[in-house]
Amino acid sequence: MRLRSSFYLPRTRAKRVVLGLLSLVPCLLSLTSCGYTTQATLPNDIKTIQVAIFKNKIDITKEVSAKDKYEVYRPNLEVDLRDAIVERVFLDGHLKAASGNVANAILSGEVTQYRKDPLRYQNEEVREYRISLVCDFKLIDSRSGEVLIEEDNLIGDATYFTTGTLQKSETAALTDAMQDLARRIVNRVVENW
Repeated sequence: MRLRSSFYLPRTRAKRVVLGLLSLVPCLLSLTSCGYTTQATLPNDIKTIQVAIFKNKIDITKEVSAKDKYEVYRPNLEVDLRDAIVERVFLDGHLKAASGNVANAILSGEVTQYRKDPLRYQNEEVREYRISLVCDFKLIDSRSGEVLIEEDNLIGDATYFTTGTLQKSETAALTDAMQDLARRIVNRVVENW
């Protein structure tokens, strides 16, 4: 019995020391944090945003080569992207969508590429594609004209299978890619990552 109690005594002390050290970890981490925050990094007076229709700068006249044989064009892509961004602004909640002279900031941009890249083959047929939308955008203070945020070559993408149980249409995958791009744009505007 005596051996047993002396055997457990160091364990309880060790547990206390370990628990004491573990309680210090959150304090130490707060002192050396990486700076992550969910607060908006925009100026405090920016509460509303107007999302302009992005310009479609996809060059449909360029020569098709083996390198970019899957680059495509879709009419009204810029309107659908604007709608996806407005929906994302609404879901995010940091800013309110506004129009005309009411908005504190204006988000504008250009769609520069719409790519459809093959990812997976079976019997020399493409079974999976990745759709990528690439855009440049600016957030401008509507009162001063100052560019608050500017980013080039931001990519939103989605993958889809052409056959099987995970089969999806290209249109559905494009919608997913637009939603991904809208999420990235709004995150960049609101959180400045």
